[in-house]
Amino acid sequence: MFTHFFSRSFFRRRPRHSQKAPPPPEPHDPLKHQVFVLDTHWRDGLEDILFGDPIPNLYPIEHYVAVPLPESAPRIPLQHYQGFVGCARGDTLCCVVLVGSNVVPVRLCCAYEEVPGGSDCTSEGSVGTLHRDALAQLLLQVGARMDSIFGESDYVMPLWERMQQMAEETEKPTSSVPLLHMIQPSLRDAYDPRLCVLSERPVQPLLYLPPEEDLSGLYEAPLPDLPVSLPRPQDPLELDRPVESRGYARLATVEDEGQLLVAAAAMFTEEVGFDPIARYGDGYRARLHGLIRAKRCAIVTDASGRVIFKADAGIASLDTAQVQGVWMHPDYRGLGLAKPFFAAASQVLQRRYRHLSLYVNDYNTAAMALYSGTGWVPIGRFSTIIFEN
Repeated sequence: MFTHFFSRSFFRRRPRHSQKAPPPPEPHDPLKHQVFVLDTHWRDGLEDILFGDPIPNLYPIEHYVAVPLPESAPRIPLQHYQGFVGCARGDTLCCVVLVGSNVVPVRLCCAYEEVPGGSDCTSEGSVGTLHRDALAQLLLQVGARMDSIFGESDYVMPLWERMQQMAEETEKPTSSVPLLHMIQPSLRDAYDPRLCVLSERPVQPLLYLPPEEDLSGLYEAPLPDLPVSLPRPQDPLELDRPVESRGYARLATVEDEGQLLVAAAAMFTEEVGFDPIARYGDGYRARLHGLIRAKRCAIVTDASGRVIFKADAGIASLDTAQVQGVWMHPDYRGLGLAKPFFAAASQVLQRRYRHLSLYVNDYNTAAMALYSGTGWVPIGRFSTIIFEN
């Protein structure tokens, strides 16, 4: 018998003829590659954008002053970050969005750069549309944590329209949304394309009261006759304490806080559609208390101290403020009091803030008539999307 000795190499594993296929390339994620947290490196660029046009940017300015930019971007998922995010072209900041419970698009590069055939927002494949799509994707991931999106229409509406398109695409069978998110709706906080809209207000004229406007003729004239069942408005000059006033309007004091809270909550419920005290609780009360302390609430009361008219400098920075919360008690509506009360309140606030602005729903014809009749002029347009949470 013969023994055959094989070389050691004979027993080595033969190489397979079919190698494992390489993994498919990672799909392009515009959010990952385009959007970033604004840290102190971007301070100058952000300040140029915010303070270059302060009237429409009062809300983000107020946030910027209260919460400075971080030294470096926090290491958390972008959709969980609250603050300023943006996009850049080279070293130039070109898109800015303030992300939080209230989202404010401050700048959208596709809205102000013209390309052949229209704006950059409608030019497929452009840098502007890449930035818009990435920001829309981010806001969809923020999802249920948003209460509203508001700001200048040129920035709000392109983002909102793209968000709606992307939300519809996620419902198709070819959707790239993870299957787990489709079959387990409780994960809506991670990715929620099904935003529930409470109110969509695409056209809200932005109005401005020129500092040189003299409204004394409106608020110094005698008031119209009122029904005998209604208490007369209180003349601030008859109070036992000195207060800043014009006509029947004066600055609110801490003694007015209880009555003003009732009026403020009633106004908010009428305007937005839900009770702010029920939703925000002590936070809403604290906000109102801060406005009173800062002398940013103008009111008219009756003889019992009940607030029958109010207007607030709701957002303010330096000599610029945005008037919010304009409200008349239902018992006093339709009696010719709106113009003298609002004219007086405007000039009470204008003593502290030279540049006053406000925005109003275009379908509110009564308010539009009131503002145009008291010297306010249009300078731009806002849009607001309110979500149901």
